Amino acid sequence: MSDSYLQKRAKHNIDEVLPVVSNALGQILNRSVEARVRYVEEDNLPELIAAEEFPRVVIRFKSGQSEKTIQNLILTDPQFLLNFYGWMIMDDPAEEVTDEHFDGLREGLEQVFGQIKMAVTDDNGTFQFEELDIKLANTFEDIRSDVLEGQGTACTYTLKTEEIEFELNHYLWPEHPEQFVEKGDSPMTQNQSAMDSDPVDIQSAEFGDLSVTQGDVKSDPKNVNMLLDVELEIRVEIDRKTILVSDLLKLGKGSIVELDKSAGEALDVYVNGRKFAEGEVVVVDDRFGIRVTQLLSPKDRVQSLGQHF
Repeated sequence: MSDSYLQKRAKHNIDEVLPVVSNALGQILNRSVEARVRYVEEDNLPELIAAEEFPRVVIRFKSGQSEKTIQNLILTDPQFLLNFYGWMIMDDPAEEVTDEHFDGLREGLEQVFGQIKMAVTDDNGTFQFEELDIKLANTFEDIRSDVLEGQGTACTYTLKTEEIEFELNHYLWPEHPEQFVEKGDSPMTQNQSAMDSDPVDIQSAEFGDLSVTQGDVKSDPKNVNMLLDVELEIRVEIDRKTILVSDLLKLGKGSIVELDKSAGEALDVYVNGRKFAEGEVVVVDDRFGIRVTQLLSPKDRVQSLGQHF
């Protein structure tokens, strides 16, 4: 048997967020995604992981806070990574995995984590995610250091979109097992008193269709109304140049630093530090402005993420 108390709490939380995850993936992948979960009754997680059919895409992250932290390891087929990235940029899946695929999956998971935080009340920091890392493991030895000793719990997600299904195996260990006992507070609980009281009828939340429809035509699924008041920083960059310290010390009033970008060439527009578009300088009522001449494609935006990790 797996750690029964940990499994009980993990099941409670996973069942709560699974509809949110399904809707978030539908928005990211531009298609309907059905997510199901099956819980595993095994206590030897290293043995289960060693029995995986390698190579596997490995997704590692932590959830919870301080001593009440859960180590998470998700393993899946590399084909899932290829399809995920292809659907994300609305292109056919590639034949080989590249760094772009890992950057795209990272961006997608960060969006999923963000939607979970917005949709679920989390006073105890249960859904505090950090240290996200994604890599390809050719053998079990490549991830042996990521596998913790001791009891944990596991489950398998089945993601179905159209006629394609993928399975993702999720392994969870408490970094401090003594914090996960039947009595006392736990990062996997939201209210321990509710556990000690009489059982109540708890059902998974049902979320409506987040897509926007016009007549009988369904447009891309977007539900951004809750984000419309969020402020984002826009920066327009002329060019960048590397100079020697000796040249920097020679600069004074009236000095000219020559840039590599030619006059009339499009300028880069960044939103929250990530390149979003290109444009040209204009003057509006004695103030500088930027006229957007080209928006980056989803593929180019994902490629730019590699500069930040």
